[in-house]
Amino acid sequence: MRPMTPTEYDRWQHDLATDYAGDQVAAGNWPAEGSYERARAENAARLPQGADTDGMLLLTGTVDGEPVGRLWIGLTHPRGVPDCAFLYDIEVAGEHRGRGLGRALLAAGEAAARERGAAALELNVFGANPAAADLYRTSGYQITTQQMRKDLRRTAPRFAPSHAYHRAAFAGDPAELAGADRRLSVQQAEICLSRAKLAHARFLTGTGDHQDELPLLDRAVTLFRQAGDVTGEAEALCWTGIFHQVVRQDDAEAVPFFRRAAERGDPLTRSFALRHLGVAEHRAGNLTAARELLEESTALRREHDFPVGVAANLVGLIYIAAAEGRDPADMITEARALASAAGATTVLAEIEEAAQATS
Repeated sequence: MRPMTPTEYDRWQHDLATDYAGDQVAAGNWPAEGSYERARAENAARLPQGADTDGMLLLTGTVDGEPVGRLWIGLTHPRGVPDCAFLYDIEVAGEHRGRGLGRALLAAGEAAARERGAAALELNVFGANPAAADLYRTSGYQITTQQMRKDLRRTAPRFAPSHAYHRAAFAGDPAELAGADRRLSVQQAEICLSRAKLAHARFLTGTGDHQDELPLLDRAVTLFRQAGDVTGEAEALCWTGIFHQVVRQDDAEAVPFFRRAAERGDPLTRSFALRHLGVAEHRAGNLTAARELLEESTALRREHDFPVGVAANLVGLIYIAAAEGRDPADMITEARALASAAGATTVLAEIEEAAQATS
């Protein structure tokens, strides 16, 4: 870690305001019009002397001398909480994401705050950012307060590029166009992925055409990758693997997609990738590997409150337990309870079939 250079500080202020304004608009807190200027004004109020503002740590994280991320910590809490610093911003550069640097950057910031007398570090995280929330939770952070909101309009607000357009067309400032393109690419990718999941559901239920599933997944992967959205790309890769494994019954084609998704996905995506890797190992007769993968997937699903996913995993674990000479009775009982509580009749039927086959 080292202090930001003046050039890094200027670029960071622009990026920070762009991202913060986008988060506030997406959360429904601010209108899009004027959000960038409002974000710049709020940051300027917190940093009246810029990079030299007392009580502020403005740091750049480097690996082998190359900048890979940045951090903003206030040593005085904005609400006056004694002995508690506040994390305003943490960011890993897009090309360096997916390597565990976010966790390393957070740990380095904690050490820097501790060295300067802070006894605790607090932060806010938007509900629309589950990957960040998971990083903080697994790094030892606990919820102290929680805000909740329900959108009562028919449709939730989505990002619109009008602000970037206005800045370019009326102020001659094209700086926000790339960011707007990125956010629209993510939206397009999310729509493609959602439509692919609907197509897969039509396949599973035999209720309509699903031929567009793979093209939609390919498009989602491309758009997420172009936008630098590693988490979204991992989810789309996982579902591409599911297509090859479930629709085409081709584990050899599916496994590389699952492995990439498991390496880079959020916990829920990892749980899906590990589950389907376990299915592939089970089909190949590798019971120990299959069990370990399904158990890891199940642990993630328990931790992130996905009970019907736990029940689905237990089906495979029931067969494996019986094949290994272990009694699956407890797993059958738990799987029945979880599936019944969720109203998952398809999973419940699979559980009953497994119970009968292993009795």
